[in-house]
Parts: sequence; C-alpha cells; structure tokens
Amino acid sequence: MRHPAPPTALHMGKGKIASVVAVLGERIVAGDYAADAPLPVEADLAQSLDVGRSVLREAVKVLAAKGMVLARPRVGTVILPREDWNLFDHDVLHWHLRAMPLQPDLLRDILEARRIIEPEAALLAALNGSPARKQAIAGHYRDMVTGARNPEAAVKADIGFHIAVLMASGNAILTAFAPALTAILTAFFKISIEKPEMFPGNLPAHEEVSQRILAGDAAGARAAMLRVLAYTETDLLDRISAGDPDELLQTRRKYP
Repeated sequence: MRHPAPPTALHMGKGKIASVVAVLGERIVAGDYAADAPLPVEADLAQSLDVGRSVLREAVKVLAAKGMVLARPRVGTVILPREDWNLFDHDVLHWHLRAMPLQPDLLRDILEARRIIEPEAALLAALNGSPARKQAIAGHYRDMVTGARNPEAAVKADIGFHIAVLMASGNAILTAFAPALTAILTAFFKISIEKPEMFPGNLPAHEEVSQRILAGDAAGARAAMLRVLAYTETDLLDRISAGDPDELLQTRRKYP
C-alpha cells in the first residue's frame, strides 16, 4: 500500500513556515476547512501544528498571497472560495494535483488548457525558434530516449522537453506558463510512473514534434503535439477512477 508523500510547498525550502504553509494548503484544498468559514483560533491552530504563533502568522500571509485566505476584522482568517485561488501559483496547483481522488472537473480543465497552449507553442517554435532553442528540444528528446526506463530521468527529460517547446515559441506569455506546466507534468507523471511502459510508448510522438520543429514545419509540429497529448490523456483517463464516472466519461468524449 502506498503512503502519501508529506505535504510540500515548492520553492520555499524546508523550514517551519514552509511546512505549515504546506499542511494548511493541502487541508484547504481537501476541504477540511469550509469556504467563507474562519480558520481555527490562532492559539489552538498553532498548538495543533506544534509551532509558534509568529510562524503561523507568516504561513497565513503566504496563503493569503496565493488567494486562499483573507483576514477579516472581528472574524479572523477565513477561507476564500476556490474560484479566488491562484491556480497559476505552483503550490496551489501542486496541492490540487496531489489530492486523491483527483477532481474530474480539474482534470478536464487541465487537459483543455494543455490542448490550447502546447500545440500552438509547438507551431510557434517551428516558426520562431532559434537554432539553439530547437536543438534544446532535440536534446531533451534524446534524454527521454536514454532515460526511458529510469522513471526519475524520464520525468526530468519529459518535463524539460515540454518547457523547451514553450521557450522556443518566442512568446513571452506562453513562456510564463512554464511554472504551471511544470507542476502539472510533475503531478501527472507521479500517476503515470506506476505504469513504466507509458514513457516509451509516447516517444515516437515526441520524436515527431522535435523533428517537425527542427524542420520548421509549423502545422506538422502542432499536429504531432496533439498526438503527444492524446496519448497522455488516454492513459490518464483510463486509470484515474476518482469522482463521478459519468463525468470522467464526458471528459473522455471531449478528447477522441
């Protein structure tokens, strides 16, 4: 039986504040605290987390910056509705994707967003990518091939490949999606890593993306990236059984 990894807040180190941010962030995402309701009394919450009140206050400030909580006079620190949360924040997205069962509506939204962003980024990479940027994509593909049977190496190379495509697009807005895409892929690969054959099976589509971009074939690069995503989507939807099965089927029908 797998045991869940301890809560983490990315890019914050391993200090007490980071630990409290991670614990509270994951609790909020899991719904342990109701929206529009206040957090437990500060003294009680600090005691339950075995930290000082000053550490707790700093952690709450971090969560407030992520749009998850808000201090209200005479009420305390309340949990904001989910739609107020910053899903482009690496930690907020990371906590959502660590949660099991994964929410079908979030899975659908992520798959839709990837289909909007990544094929167009591949198209632009073929058109606008510098020789060095295009070679970086090819290099990450070679790393995928050599590391295909090593889960840690495969994940690193695959993430590097997709980020390199964004960077080669030459579009500053698309490259700004890199941290969010890294969080998405990291979480997805933690699911896929239980199926070792998943990585080698998607190598041909990645190779075609790389070749089409190197050749400056914009339409071909876009189509190849759609095939990369279709492979991943099929694998995820086949193995994630969380939430309402009918909703998952609806999601699958959107991605033939």
